[in-house]
Amino acid sequence: MNKPLILVTPTATALPQWEDADYAAVDGGLDILGAAGITPVFACGDFDSLKQPLQPDSLPVGCRILSFPAEKNESDSQLAIEEGIRLGYAPIILAGSLSGRIDHTLANIRLLSWSYPDLILQDDHQQMRLLQPGSHTVSSDWKHISLFALEPSCITLENMKYPLSRRNITPADIYTLSNEVAEGHREGTIVVHSGKVLLAESNLP
Repeated sequence: MNKPLILVTPTATALPQWEDADYAAVDGGLDILGAAGITPVFACGDFDSLKQPLQPDSLPVGCRILSFPAEKNESDSQLAIEEGIRLGYAPIILAGSLSGRIDHTLANIRLLSWSYPDLILQDDHQQMRLLQPGSHTVSSDWKHISLFALEPSCITLENMKYPLSRRNITPADIYTLSNEVAEGHREGTIVVHSGKVLLAESNLP
């Protein structure tokens, strides 16, 4: 399908704008999409965070319901991600995934780090992506750009305020925190020579 899917969680306060994207609801995200007048392709979860009990006959036409018990091994977000992958969407953007409860935020970061490498975690002012071997660009629209190795990795940073050349970093290193695109450049380049690295982009103070 090669079409973006935006999964809206209950903690999303703004809807990401992606060209030609479909929307789906994670649990109480159904209320957010309803208030915005957007019909999700599906809604997934145990629906314990809805403002009112789920009424299937009042749902928008075309919205499938994937209902699960509250007591389960997977999070509602994980189940929604798996359904998006099954339907062939890419990339999948999890909106509101860096807000709210810290345990849920950590769970989302673990999903990105170890299970779904093409996932994008996003909220109003920041996002996280996983970088695997190859060349990647970052925009000067982001004030703060940080990298965290998930395993021993080797990276090069070009057109960045703090450049690096084939530097080996480990999961214990944090000196790659709070970088930015170099003045006079619209984009910086991150080359991952080996390993895998979390990229955090933020416009928060």
